Amino acid sequence: MLRVLGWLMYLYLRLVWMTARVEVSGNTDLRAQALEGRARFVYCMWHGRLTGSTYDAYDGITITGIASRSGGGDFGAHFAEPFGFRLIRGSSANPKKPNKLKGGAAALAAALRFLRDTPNGILALTPDGPKGPRGVCQHGVAAIAVRARVPVVPLAWSSKHAVAIRSWDRMLVPVPFARIHFIWGDAMTPPEDSGDRAVVEAFRQDVERALLDVTIAADQRAGRKQPFTQAEIS
Repeated sequence: MLRVLGWLMYLYLRLVWMTARVEVSGNTDLRAQALEGRARFVYCMWHGRLTGSTYDAYDGITITGIASRSGGGDFGAHFAEPFGFRLIRGSSANPKKPNKLKGGAAALAAALRFLRDTPNGILALTPDGPKGPRGVCQHGVAAIAVRARVPVVPLAWSSKHAVAIRSWDRMLVPVPFARIHFIWGDAMTPPEDSGDRAVVEAFRQDVERALLDVTIAADQRAGRKQPFTQAEIS
């Protein structure tokens, strides 16, 4: 069933990108390098906007992501891989319990290996995924960028005509024939002192602010009545 749903999602998104009017702005020079396979960075987008990453893959950018071995990971794999995504699948903590997944440590290790072994690798991460809070950057993105010595690029897309899912991340799904605004933010160079937690935390906050800014800017450009907001944290 997940395979069928994933395939249908792929066909739907392919129709979207074939018919939509997509406007790309911001760091278009870096995007051109990515299209030529001459870029290495962390491709950073909020979980609720991750459907937009399939446009860059559809357009020819080779992107690698991390997906768990859960049902949600399987669904994502079935619609992302046909676009050309390369996925690093999570491993199980116990071979006798294949459905019990390891935590962030395994994903962190896999991401670092990929970036260190791939001269022109682009690693896509959703810093508030997989369960939120929405719009709050977890430590993983900053830690990976600092340890691998690669920049972080905040990205966002938006459209006035998109389906908003009632989920924790307020996911947007683009619709065919829509006008879609895609913004590539400036590359953010990580600090050199990876051993200082305060320095890494400051970089995490910078990434969070930059990603919020670029997402709100995309919403405003698209004319959405309710721009992206962070989840309230008690």
